[in-house]
Amino acid sequence: MKTLDEIAIKHGTDKATEHPTGAHGYTPHYDRLFSPLRSKEVKVLEIGVGGGESIQTWLEYFPNALIYGVDIGKNTNPWNDTLSAAPAHERYTFIDGDQSKPEFWKTVTDTLDPFDIIIDDGGHFNDQIITTFCSLWFALKPGGLYCIEDLGVCYGVGTVFVRPGFPSHSDFLKTKLDEVIKDTHGIDWMCLSKELAILRKK
Repeated sequence: MKTLDEIAIKHGTDKATEHPTGAHGYTPHYDRLFSPLRSKEVKVLEIGVGGGESIQTWLEYFPNALIYGVDIGKNTNPWNDTLSAAPAHERYTFIDGDQSKPEFWKTVTDTLDPFDIIIDDGGHFNDQIITTFCSLWFALKPGGLYCIEDLGVCYGVGTVFVRPGFPSHSDFLKTKLDEVIKDTHGIDWMCLSKELAILRKK
């Protein structure tokens, strides 16, 4: 059976340990945490579809899963297509929407049952990440995993990814760490790695 990293390299997602324009190396961490769910009928939501590389990775890694992809970009490839009556894959659903809008997320959570895994690989701005987390944490099943990628963008002088009116990515996650330590708000544990945070719901 192929590892998640092997599948990710095959489909060309930068979540892998190898990528022509820069690999993030998230897949070994994901594989350790996702492997108990691999054969189960899980529901996975990923924000940020792009060319569909990671969507194809999840479809292969989780052969019995339903995969949902959200993006504000649409109709540029089969994985963000809103025009065709036929989906790119029978277990995949694309949802067009702006992750910075709570009202958009309400339409999602009102129509879909809770998820086992949520992965935020969207716009990477602090307001987007915080709004999405606050909108979707309750839509994660108990024991579910919430993953936030590309956190390195919050560092550096004058970074455009930290908008006023919201905490920075790292300051927001520090509040979540406090909640883990104080055992409040239903976070079982947090796992932190380079540019990556994973939170498990109680």
